[in-house]
Amino acid sequence: MLRQCIQGARRQRSSCRQWSSLPSTWDQSQDNDAQKPRHPIIVATTNQNDHSNITKRHFSISRYTDKLTQHGTINTLDDDEDDMPSLKPGEQKKHLTADDLEYDELLGLQDDDENGGKKNQKGMAAARHFMNEGGSDYDIFGEDDTASISGNPYGDDDEEQDEQALADAAYKAKQEVINEELDKRTGRLWTDEWIISDEEWMADEGFEDIEEWRPTNATRKSMENVKVFEGGVPTLGEMSRLELPAQLPPHPGSGRPAKYALFRKRQLRKKLQISIQLAIHDDLQNILKMTSWEDKQEAVDGLFEVIDGRVREREPILAKLPEFSDMVEEGLEKVLSMVQNRMQGAASASASATDVEDAAGDDADAKEGEAKESAVATKKNVEDNTEEVIDAMGVNKVVPTPIFMDILAATRQVQQQGKSNDDDEDNAETPSSSSNKPSIHKFFSESNDDAVPNLLYPLNIHHHDGAGRMVEEWQLTANKDTKRIMMRDAMREIASKIVEAANCCSDGDDESGVEKEKGAARVYVSGERGVGKTAALAGIVASARLSGHIVVYLPDGDRLRRHGYYINPCEHRKGLYNLPEIAKELCDELLTSHGEDIVNALPALPREDMKEYFTEDQIKRLFRRAYAEDDSVSEEDQADMTELTLDKVLTVGIGSSSLSSGCYAIVISKLMNQTEKPFTVVMDEFNCYYDHGHYFHMDYDEHVRKGVPPNRITIFKPFMDAMGLYPEDAGNDFNDEHAVESSEALMKWGSIIVGTSESRAVRRSFTQSLTDSAHDSKSVNVVDVRRFTNAEVQHILYNFEITGIGRLRFDRGHTALNPEEVEYLRLVSGGMGQRLMDAVMLP
Repeated sequence: MLRQCIQGARRQRSSCRQWSSLPSTWDQSQDNDAQKPRHPIIVATTNQNDHSNITKRHFSISRYTDKLTQHGTINTLDDDEDDMPSLKPGEQKKHLTADDLEYDELLGLQDDDENGGKKNQKGMAAARHFMNEGGSDYDIFGEDDTASISGNPYGDDDEEQDEQALADAAYKAKQEVINEELDKRTGRLWTDEWIISDEEWMADEGFEDIEEWRPTNATRKSMENVKVFEGGVPTLGEMSRLELPAQLPPHPGSGRPAKYALFRKRQLRKKLQISIQLAIHDDLQNILKMTSWEDKQEAVDGLFEVIDGRVREREPILAKLPEFSDMVEEGLEKVLSMVQNRMQGAASASASATDVEDAAGDDADAKEGEAKESAVATKKNVEDNTEEVIDAMGVNKVVPTPIFMDILAATRQVQQQGKSNDDDEDNAETPSSSSNKPSIHKFFSESNDDAVPNLLYPLNIHHHDGAGRMVEEWQLTANKDTKRIMMRDAMREIASKIVEAANCCSDGDDESGVEKEKGAARVYVSGERGVGKTAALAGIVASARLSGHIVVYLPDGDRLRRHGYYINPCEHRKGLYNLPEIAKELCDELLTSHGEDIVNALPALPREDMKEYFTEDQIKRLFRRAYAEDDSVSEEDQADMTELTLDKVLTVGIGSSSLSSGCYAIVISKLMNQTEKPFTVVMDEFNCYYDHGHYFHMDYDEHVRKGVPPNRITIFKPFMDAMGLYPEDAGNDFNDEHAVESSEALMKWGSIIVGTSESRAVRRSFTQSLTDSAHDSKSVNVVDVRRFTNAEVQHILYNFEITGIGRLRFDRGHTALNPEEVEYLRLVSGGMGQRLMDAVMLP
């Protein structure tokens, strides 16, 4: 457009009219009607004095429209009066034309803001030459009047291309300077990693040319910081003794701000006491070296006089608190008391050790001499451990770091254990190596078709809902030889509750030889969406199975409470209802995972015990189906049989819709009432059972408007009764009318762990009411899974880099080793595991 303006102005030079970008009237004549400009902006004026009466306007012409480019005077012809330089007396305001502006840009006549307003002297000389000596034949695009006369109205094409190349080069250089300045800034989203350059578009590369991931892509720091439990998965006893980072407090927005406020007060006191300990460190060392009690008391009194000023220098923000002085004095008293107790404890420990050694001696004189030596040794021991005694607040204590469990590493150990057992059977003379972990079924050493380890069976990818987030993480990893779960403080707390209540998974009996009393634990796991509740439950399942537990794992409560196909009344147990197809599925899972354990731990099922769950006709059909493929057993023999093994009962349940519910219920009953092997039930999405019902039957509601509550369905009833939670607000009509007392319904040895889900379509009030009911129950242990700490976020990113997830696969430490990037990911994820994985998938 600019070139057209200048060409039109050149054609009007013969008529001696001034070309201007300001609007004016056009003095038309009969002689030059054919030479009117072809662009509406190109106008001529006959009176320069009329400019002041004409409304100002901006020319707004720019060859390159770039938002990052700071526009100069080429876009603002007439600036505001405040920005214009003052005129001298008698001097008229000069109106720049488009020619002047274009020449200023190309010849460098504009003021350079970066060089303090200096002008290009060489460009000025060229401009003067153009304006005073034949400038009428010159054109900035390489055109002249002779070119127009000769028939080429656009001048020399080569010169025009050279001018364009120079302009493009100048523009590119300017953009490089801008990009370089932007790259030096810290922060996020200044560059777009998904921009495909021309070189990449033109590169002749295929999929096979893409770099393959290798384990060596991970940085050394990531490999050194990530800790994986030796052996893959710990037992419940080992997990309960792990030192892991403490959880964050409850978020104040979760509905319990009082707990967060209490935590903040404790944190402030702890921070103040740490500052006090650091401020009096040297004084405490001198006090411990003193022998006179008066000198020690005087030194302590001096600390109370100077401690306020020292702590104010260390904590200028806390010093603004109105009760700061009282808090400092109270904190100093507590620190001194803790140091004194630690000093007495170290002395008594050293003295007791010396007394044990003295008790072995027989000579009285030798004992007296050694007693004096022990007192000196005790004093010397306290002096040598001065730093440990003074460190009452644990400043020098090593901060615990997260530890990962590796499911595949545990399965490989199971495979090696199975091979060693086979070798021991072949060579009976060779003693087998002892192991703290009990042997488990070889089935758990394998994985299913979706690469999910069978140690977490029946956890799988749902055929409709897709993969869960934990399984999705394993599928997205480049390293397929590891399946890791980070063990957190919540998981350790769950394991501790199980071990303490059930008295299982310990190293042995008491030293007195008395067998520990067996019991059971109820654990309710809650937390916000994406914090890792499912991962915690899956880790407990793997650990319990390696600890020798028989585990019933129901990871998909939302599917079980909705997709049972059909429901019918129980013939023998009035008031209860069956889900035959779901019962067949559960029988198959229990037989596949723990069939051998059930046969070895439990005796055969007597015929008399079957009458509680089956009618006489059903019992006959049960025996008939159990021996249907055994031709050696006749119908008379079946009628004379008085018992049936539990694996055969489960097998019959898998193939019979009419018997499946009774078979599963009777096996679960036997497992919950035995003490030969610990029995653990883990149920995820437990709050889904308390939502509106999806199973309807006219025997329950004549108008078929109310759903059958899960505690009236035979496959769910034993577990619902064992938990004993009846919230006030629920979608179903929950009551204890047909329930068994929770103390009687609970298993004799083992545990039941349930977890809520915030990703399912369950009313929030139902979940909150269920959680409140668990808090109100004295027999239920509530464990809250909270957001990731800063250390856990850092180690999760280390693990993502090691296993090769998302953009960390070829990142080579640019994210995990960058504190600003780590803080950004923690910010956008909110400390939630699901959001953190989503954040690392894209730049």
